[in-house]
Amino acid sequence: MTSTEEGLLSTVERARWARLAVLGFLMAAIAPMLMLGAALAWGLSVGDDAAFFLITAVVGLGAAAFVRQARPWQRAIGLVLGLFVGFMLFWTMFGLFAPNSFFDFVPGVLVMPGVLIGLAAGIAAMVAQKRGHVTELAEGGERNLLTIVPILVVALVAVSAIVTITGRETVTDDIQADHTVQMSDFEFGEERYDLSGGDTVLIVNDDPFLHTFTIDALDIDVSVGPGSKKVVTIPDEPGDYILYCEPHTSDPDDPSDDDMASVVGVS
Repeated sequence: MTSTEEGLLSTVERARWARLAVLGFLMAAIAPMLMLGAALAWGLSVGDDAAFFLITAVVGLGAAAFVRQARPWQRAIGLVLGLFVGFMLFWTMFGLFAPNSFFDFVPGVLVMPGVLIGLAAGIAAMVAQKRGHVTELAEGGERNLLTIVPILVVALVAVSAIVTITGRETVTDDIQADHTVQMSDFEFGEERYDLSGGDTVLIVNDDPFLHTFTIDALDIDVSVGPGSKKVVTIPDEPGDYILYCEPHTSDPDDPSDDDMASVVGVS
């Protein structure tokens, strides 16, 4: 075989499991773009988050590009980049518990499963490359997984889309709440709400992501899906309390300006 023929062959042959590793990291790279796209489509203020999502997406694509290469050091770089994406977006896995929120659930399906697939398959590809197990097309277990994983992901995405649309909750027109709390752009409508014990509050989520209306001291923890409305009754326990969204608040006891939190005063 001439050097030219060897060069041409190397462009089509891949170590076993390398293709699956590429798929895994591509899954992880798609997720931040999906979340950024949702935020932009709903007109949310992305600010510095846009750079964060773009960087993690590019790093994920870089991981996929490097892990498909033949040299061990290139594949090692791909694995490190994949680890970086998993570390930066580990919190997306909590979206797996919210299938009724499409833009929370789908990143949960894509990121950590994708990173784990990429890492496991990438390491297997390094071993296969060392042993000379290279093929022009995926074979055996790798071929099966390259079929099963996309089908499973598409099925979960479809189910989440249906559940998100059909599972939106609302309230009847005859309910007259004493107050309305608007959730929009990862913020509560007001920095403080002054309520009375026994008041009813209409909670409206205008974001494409899941939020919660949580007041720990009053034992209130209500999940409100995208586009949903719920009514909650405030207990007759006077005092000032921290109201926060559980998924989007880092420290409920001492929320920062970046947290989705407010104050509720009960008289």
